[in-house]
Amino acid sequence: HVTWLCVTLLSVLYFTYCNEMWNQLDALTGLFNRRAFQAAVDETLLKRISGVFIFIDVDNFKDYNDKYGHANGDLCLKHFAAAMKKCFPKDSILGRYGGDEFVVYIKNAASDDAHRYMDEFQREISHLIMSGGEHVTVSASAGGVAFIGGGEDFVSLCRSADNMLYDVKRNGKGTFKIKGAKNM
Repeated sequence: HVTWLCVTLLSVLYFTYCNEMWNQLDALTGLFNRRAFQAAVDETLLKRISGVFIFIDVDNFKDYNDKYGHANGDLCLKHFAAAMKKCFPKDSILGRYGGDEFVVYIKNAASDDAHRYMDEFQREISHLIMSGGEHVTVSASAGGVAFIGGGEDFVSLCRSADNMLYDVKRNGKGTFKIKGAKNM
């Protein structure tokens, strides 16, 4: 009876742990969902870990969905998530904010680092093969803001990065701009 009780207790604990982890992830991409991303960034900001907060948007995503269908739109989003995992440092906080919007907090990074990672990301996402074999050129627009250890919170960083993103989208898409830095 004691063995059965121990196995049952461990099973319940494991299920609870897995369920909590599953609730933190976006089901399509495997990245943090918005709520979990915000919690992880909030914790990082409380520790005053400097870095760069980036808001990323798939350029012309509605066109991909309309032309190739929603299944291929999902493939595009998965492609973006895989590229984020590959291109950003392992200790970065990666998330899907919603729809075709993604977010990343690159810990201990400066503006130059963020530009380098975003250039690599743009190269990685640029070619996508749809499920029907079509080769599609994909790009992203992104806006960022540096956190240097004080004064900002998640909401203000998000707002600043989002403003930079929309500045990029108004001026041609397919690039990255960071607040307060020389932009390429």
